[in-house]
Amino acid sequence: MKIERMTEIETPDIQIGDRLRVGRYTATCQKVTEKGATFLLDQYLDRPMPMNKKNTNHGGYDNSDLRKYLQSDTVLSDFEEIRPYMKPWNNGDLLRIPFAGEMFGDNLPSWVKPDGHEQWPLMTDAHNRTASRCGDPEWGWLANTFRDTSTIFCLVNTGGHADAWDASNVLGVRPAFLIA
Repeated sequence: MKIERMTEIETPDIQIGDRLRVGRYTATCQKVTEKGATFLLDQYLDRPMPMNKKNTNHGGYDNSDLRKYLQSDTVLSDFEEIRPYMKPWNNGDLLRIPFAGEMFGDNLPSWVKPDGHEQWPLMTDAHNRTASRCGDPEWGWLANTFRDTSTIFCLVNTGGHADAWDASNVLGVRPAFLIA
Protein backbone atom coordinates (compact mmCIF):
# COMPACT_ATOMS: atom_id res chain seq x y z
CA MET A 1 0.00 0.00 0.00
CA LYS A 2 1.28 3.49 -0.88
CA ILE A 3 0.54 6.34 1.48
CA GLU A 4 1.29 9.97 0.82
CA ARG A 5 1.93 11.72 4.08
CA MET A 6 1.91 15.49 4.23
CA THR A 7 3.88 17.15 6.99
CA GLU A 8 4.03 20.76 8.01
CA ILE A 9 7.48 22.37 8.09
CA GLU A 10 8.99 25.86 8.25
CA THR A 11 11.27 26.41 5.27
CA PRO A 12 12.59 29.29 3.19
CA ASP A 13 12.92 26.91 0.19
CA ILE A 14 9.63 26.41 -1.63
CA GLN A 15 9.40 23.55 -4.14
CA ILE A 16 6.93 22.60 -6.87
CA GLY A 17 4.11 20.62 -5.24
CA ASP A 18 4.39 22.30 -1.83
CA ARG A 19 1.01 23.23 -0.38
CA LEU A 20 0.04 26.32 1.54
CA ARG A 21 -3.13 27.02 3.53
CA VAL A 22 -4.84 30.24 2.48
CA GLY A 23 -7.77 30.87 4.81
CA ARG A 24 -10.30 28.12 4.02
CA TYR A 25 -8.50 27.19 0.78
CA THR A 26 -5.28 25.39 -0.10
CA ALA A 27 -2.83 26.35 -2.84
CA THR A 28 -0.11 24.31 -4.55
CA CYS A 29 3.21 25.64 -5.83
CA GLN A 30 3.24 25.39 -9.63
CA LYS A 31 6.56 27.02 -10.54
CA VAL A 32 9.63 28.45 -8.83
CA THR A 33 11.77 31.17 -10.42
CA GLU A 34 14.13 33.88 -9.20
CA LYS A 35 11.06 36.16 -8.91
CA GLY A 36 9.38 33.79 -6.45
CA ALA A 37 7.06 30.81 -6.23
CA THR A 38 3.82 30.73 -8.23
CA PHE A 39 0.93 29.20 -6.31
CA LEU A 40 -2.52 28.29 -7.64
CA LEU A 41 -5.56 27.67 -5.46
CA ASP A 42 -6.58 24.02 -5.46
CA GLN A 43 -10.26 25.03 -5.38
CA TYR A 44 -12.31 27.73 -7.03
CA LEU A 45 -13.30 30.69 -4.88
CA ASP A 46 -16.64 30.26 -3.13
CA ARG A 47 -18.28 32.76 -5.45
CA PRO A 48 -18.33 32.09 -9.23
CA MET A 49 -18.06 35.18 -11.42
CA PRO A 50 -18.55 36.31 -15.00
CA MET A 51 -15.45 37.50 -16.83
CA ASN A 52 -17.46 40.61 -17.73
CA LYS A 53 -20.98 41.61 -16.79
CA LYS A 54 -21.50 42.73 -20.38
CA ASN A 55 -20.92 39.91 -22.85
CA THR A 56 -17.64 41.14 -24.33
CA ASN A 57 -13.99 40.17 -24.42
CA HIS A 58 -12.93 43.64 -25.57
CA GLY A 59 -9.68 44.53 -23.81
CA GLY A 60 -9.11 40.91 -22.79
CA TYR A 61 -8.51 39.85 -19.20
CA ASP A 62 -6.59 43.07 -18.46
CA ASN A 63 -9.77 45.16 -18.82
CA SER A 64 -12.19 42.60 -17.39
CA ASP A 65 -14.57 42.91 -14.48
CA LEU A 66 -13.08 39.69 -13.09
CA ARG A 67 -9.59 41.21 -12.87
CA LYS A 68 -11.00 44.18 -10.93
CA TYR A 69 -12.87 41.81 -8.62
CA LEU A 70 -9.69 39.84 -7.83
CA GLN A 71 -7.98 43.03 -6.66
CA SER A 72 -10.88 44.01 -4.39
CA ASP A 73 -10.74 43.88 -0.59
CA THR A 74 -13.59 41.34 -0.77
CA VAL A 75 -11.25 38.77 -2.34
CA LEU A 76 -7.91 39.91 -0.92
CA SER A 77 -9.25 39.61 2.64
CA ASP A 78 -9.14 35.80 2.17
CA PHE A 79 -5.38 36.13 1.59
CA GLU A 80 -4.71 38.39 4.60
CA GLU A 81 -2.61 35.82 6.48
CA ILE A 82 -0.12 35.37 3.61
CA ARG A 83 -0.33 38.90 2.24
CA PRO A 84 3.04 39.97 3.74
CA TYR A 85 4.69 37.26 1.61
CA MET A 86 2.80 37.99 -1.62
CA LYS A 87 4.60 39.81 -4.40
CA PRO A 88 2.77 41.67 -7.18
CA TRP A 89 2.81 40.35 -10.74
CA ASN A 90 4.42 42.57 -13.40
CA ASN A 91 1.16 44.53 -13.78
CA GLY A 92 0.92 45.24 -10.03
CA ASP A 93 -1.89 42.75 -9.31
CA LEU A 94 -1.59 40.42 -6.32
CA LEU A 95 -3.98 37.85 -7.81
CA ARG A 96 -4.64 36.72 -11.37
CA ILE A 97 -6.16 33.76 -13.16
CA PRO A 98 -3.98 31.33 -15.15
CA PHE A 99 -3.20 31.64 -18.83
CA ALA A 100 -4.05 28.79 -21.20
CA GLY A 101 -0.33 28.25 -21.90
CA GLU A 102 0.29 27.64 -18.19
CA MET A 103 -2.42 24.99 -18.16
CA PHE A 104 -2.00 23.34 -21.56
CA GLY A 105 1.48 24.29 -22.80
CA ASP A 106 1.91 23.84 -26.54
CA ASN A 107 -1.26 21.73 -26.76
CA LEU A 108 -3.50 24.76 -27.24
CA PRO A 109 -6.42 24.43 -29.63
CA SER A 110 -6.12 26.70 -32.68
CA TRP A 111 -9.00 28.88 -31.45
CA VAL A 112 -7.07 30.02 -28.34
CA LYS A 113 -5.17 33.28 -28.65
CA PRO A 114 -1.61 32.25 -27.67
CA ASP A 115 -0.04 33.86 -24.61
CA GLY A 116 3.64 32.83 -24.64
CA HIS A 117 3.51 31.16 -21.21
CA GLU A 118 5.11 27.79 -20.50
CA GLN A 119 3.05 24.98 -19.04
CA TRP A 120 3.36 24.59 -15.28
CA PRO A 121 4.93 21.17 -14.54
CA LEU A 122 1.97 19.84 -12.51
CA MET A 123 -0.47 20.78 -15.29
CA THR A 124 0.79 18.04 -17.61
CA ASP A 125 -1.73 15.89 -15.67
CA ALA A 126 -5.28 16.90 -16.69
CA HIS A 127 -6.50 16.01 -13.17
CA ASN A 128 -4.46 18.92 -11.77
CA ARG A 129 -6.13 21.32 -14.19
CA THR A 130 -9.56 20.57 -12.73
CA ALA A 131 -11.03 22.11 -9.60
CA SER A 132 -14.26 22.27 -7.68
CA ARG A 133 -16.23 24.85 -5.76
CA CYS A 134 -17.83 23.67 -2.54
CA GLY A 135 -17.10 20.07 -3.60
CA ASP A 136 -18.82 20.30 -6.99
CA PRO A 137 -16.67 20.07 -10.16
CA GLU A 138 -16.90 23.24 -12.18
CA TRP A 139 -15.59 24.99 -15.25
CA GLY A 140 -13.12 27.81 -14.57
CA TRP A 141 -11.90 30.90 -16.37
CA LEU A 142 -8.54 31.36 -18.09
CA ALA A 143 -7.08 34.73 -19.11
CA ASN A 144 -7.09 34.06 -22.88
CA THR A 145 -9.73 35.15 -25.32
CA PHE A 146 -11.18 33.04 -28.11
CA ARG A 147 -9.65 33.95 -31.46
CA ASP A 148 -11.79 35.99 -33.87
CA THR A 149 -14.77 36.63 -31.59
CA SER A 150 -15.82 39.57 -29.49
CA THR A 151 -17.55 37.73 -26.65
CA ILE A 152 -15.74 34.52 -25.72
CA PHE A 153 -12.99 33.67 -23.20
CA CYS A 154 -11.16 30.38 -22.70
CA LEU A 155 -11.69 28.06 -19.75
CA VAL A 156 -10.81 24.70 -18.24
CA ASN A 157 -13.73 22.26 -18.24
CA THR A 158 -14.45 19.58 -15.62
CA GLY A 159 -12.35 17.06 -17.58
CA GLY A 160 -9.28 19.32 -17.48
CA HIS A 161 -9.52 20.24 -21.16
CA ALA A 162 -9.60 23.59 -22.97
CA ASP A 163 -13.01 24.99 -23.72
CA ALA A 164 -14.62 28.40 -24.16
CA TRP A 165 -17.76 30.31 -23.23
CA ASP A 166 -19.34 33.74 -23.34
CA ALA A 167 -17.76 36.35 -21.06
CA SER A 168 -21.03 37.02 -19.20
CA ASN A 169 -21.42 33.41 -18.03
CA VAL A 170 -20.71 32.72 -14.36
CA LEU A 171 -17.81 30.28 -13.85
CA GLY A 172 -15.22 29.23 -11.29
CA VAL A 173 -12.37 31.55 -10.39
CA ARG A 174 -9.06 29.94 -9.37
CA PRO A 175 -6.50 32.65 -8.57
CA ALA A 176 -2.75 32.35 -8.87
CA PHE A 177 -0.36 34.39 -6.73
CA LEU A 178 3.35 34.92 -6.28
CA ILE A 179 5.18 34.32 -2.99
CA ALA A 180 8.62 35.90 -2.60
